[in-house]
Amino acid sequence: MKKNRPMIWSARHSLVSAMAAMLLVVSQWAAAEQKPASAALDKEGPEYVVQTVTDQLLSLAKDDTAELKKDPEAFYGKVESLLEPSVSFDFIAKNVMGPTYWEQANEKQQEQFVATFKRSLVETLVKGMASNVDLDIQLVSEQSQVLKNKASIVQKVSGPEGSNLVVYSLGKGKSGSWKVLNVVLDGVNLGKTFRSQFAQGVKDNKGDLQAAIEGWSAQTKG
Repeated sequence: MKKNRPMIWSARHSLVSAMAAMLLVVSQWAAAEQKPASAALDKEGPEYVVQTVTDQLLSLAKDDTAELKKDPEAFYGKVESLLEPSVSFDFIAKNVMGPTYWEQANEKQQEQFVATFKRSLVETLVKGMASNVDLDIQLVSEQSQVLKNKASIVQKVSGPEGSNLVVYSLGKGKSGSWKVLNVVLDGVNLGKTFRSQFAQGVKDNKGDLQAAIEGWSAQTKG
């Protein structure tokens, strides 16, 4: 049994903790000393996508975090632009709402939730980017699986307090580009966690979908 598991396990059933878990791991990758993407990786493959985002976050964390204090909105914009080509925010947000609530929502509400969801992820990521933790990040190719239009890419994150497996689910869209669709952290499916939290938000607001959408950002900041 592992001792002193990382702080990401402190409250896995909370949306805020789950989201912070995923993004803290990513932000710690950005702060850690990492090797450049292997030249052996297929530059159009899903493993390269995951590694490239890690390297780009590293560069951003090293060079631009001072801008966060001077102009937060500009910094958020940089992080969002960095993630946009590799993360399918629209797909993830739609699945977080779930098919029932997505179909109930009008077009304006759908667009509002996608924007709110995206910004909440970016802001949570930025909050964690100041963390500097020495971690060893390795692709676990023997556990990864790449099919024609979908892939599961596994990375092992090792540090002083133990190790974690992070599994990225990616899909290839009509454009032919791979994008992240979900993340599973040591068996915790964050997409499903987010969906359960959104459904609970609708319930707490007595079926008021608009109130649940507006409350999402406040919940993730809590």
